[in-house]
Amino acid sequence: MRVNSYIFFAILLPVMLFARASYEIDVHYGFGASELSFNSVPGIAISVYPVEKFGLSAGVEYSSRWRTKTSGKSGENPITVDSEGDSLIFRYSINKYKEELYGKILQVPIMLKYNNDFYYTAAGVKIGKPLSTGADISYNGLRTEGYYPQYNLILTEPFFQGFGDHRDSTFKTKKSSKTLVMLALEGGVKMRTSNKSTLQAGVFADYSINKGFDKSLPPAIEREPHNDGANIVANDSWKSWHPWSIGFVVKISFASASTSTPEPMPTPKPAPMPTPEPVLAPEPVLAPEPINPFLNRKPDFIFYYPETRTSPNDSLHLFQISQIAGILRAEPNLRLHCFGYSGEQISEIDEAAFFQRALHIRYTLSNFYGIDERKIFVYAQEPEDPEKTGIRRAECFIIKADAF
Repeated sequence: MRVNSYIFFAILLPVMLFARASYEIDVHYGFGASELSFNSVPGIAISVYPVEKFGLSAGVEYSSRWRTKTSGKSGENPITVDSEGDSLIFRYSINKYKEELYGKILQVPIMLKYNNDFYYTAAGVKIGKPLSTGADISYNGLRTEGYYPQYNLILTEPFFQGFGDHRDSTFKTKKSSKTLVMLALEGGVKMRTSNKSTLQAGVFADYSINKGFDKSLPPAIEREPHNDGANIVANDSWKSWHPWSIGFVVKISFASASTSTPEPMPTPKPAPMPTPEPVLAPEPVLAPEPINPFLNRKPDFIFYYPETRTSPNDSLHLFQISQIAGILRAEPNLRLHCFGYSGEQISEIDEAAFFQRALHIRYTLSNFYGIDERKIFVYAQEPEDPEKTGIRRAECFIIKADAF
C-alpha cells in the first residue's frame, strides 16, 4: 500500500508544483533488448513545462522481461544419506531441460525533459517495484541414480529413494526481489499531427544501480530425502538479477498548449470595431497636381461614404479592408495607393476631410491588421471624371513596388 502511495505522489507532484504551467500527456510503447533477452514497456506519462521548452516528466510503466533457455543437463548432488543410513551421491541426466525466466516490474520514471518542435531529450531515474520474478521449468527424459562410493555400486532402484526413470514434469519457482533504482535516458524526433498532438519516435536506455537479488546456485535437480523415501525438485539457473534495457519507443502526446513556436495565425475575420479616434495630420501631404498615373486604370477597391463620413467602420468597408490586408500579407512586394475624393470641386475646407478618408484606410490597416504603413500611400484628389462629381469616396489601387 505504501508503494502505491509513493507512485501516486510521484505522478501528482509535478502537477501540484506547476499547476499553471503548460503540460502534455503521452501514451507510449517501448520494445527492446534486456538482461533477459527481451523487454516490453507500455506506459503513460505527464510532462509539465514551467519554462517554455524545459520541464519535468513523470508516469507509470509496466516492464515485462523474459527469456527462454533450453539445454541437456547432467550433474550430481553432494554426498547425502539414504533412508537406511548409507552414504550416497545422487546423480541425474536430462535429455531436454527448459526454463522460462521472467521479471515483471512496475516502474515510475521521473525525468528532466527538453522539448522543441523537432525533437525531445530526457534524463532521470526510474523507481522499479518488481511485481513477480521467477522461472517456469520443465524437463523431458529425466533419469536419476545413486552411487554408493563405499561399495562402488550404482543403483537405479528402488524408486522410493528417488532413483529411476521419471515422467516428464514441470515446476515453478518465484524469487523475492528488492526495489530497483535505474538511471534512464531517452530521446527522439517529433512529427506534429495537429495543433495539440504529436507523434514521436525515439530510443531509450536504462540501467539499474542495484541488484534485485543475488543467490548461490543449487543443482538443477535436487533429491530431498524424507522418512518414506525422497522427492525430486527442479531448480532454475538464474543466479542474480541486475536489470538493464535498450530499445525503441513510440509515443502519441497531447498538449494543453503548444510548448514550441506557435503556428501562424489565420487571417482574422472582419468584425465590427469601434470608430477610431480622428487621425490628426500636422500638415497633409498632397500629391502633386500633375497627371494622375492611375487615371487609366480601374480601381481595385472603392469605398463610398455617406454625407461627410470619413471613417471606414461599416461592415462592407471592413470586409474590403480585410481583403486588402490578406493580399498585402501574401505578396510583400505589393503597395497600396489610396485616393480620397471630394464631393465636388476641392476646397480648402474639404481638403483635409478628403485626405482623412484615405488616411483612415491606412490607419485601420496598420493598427488593426498589422500592415506596415510604409507600404500604404495616401492622397487627396479632386474628381477629374464629370460623372463622379458629387460622390464622396476613396479609390484604392494595389500595384507592385517597382511599377514606377
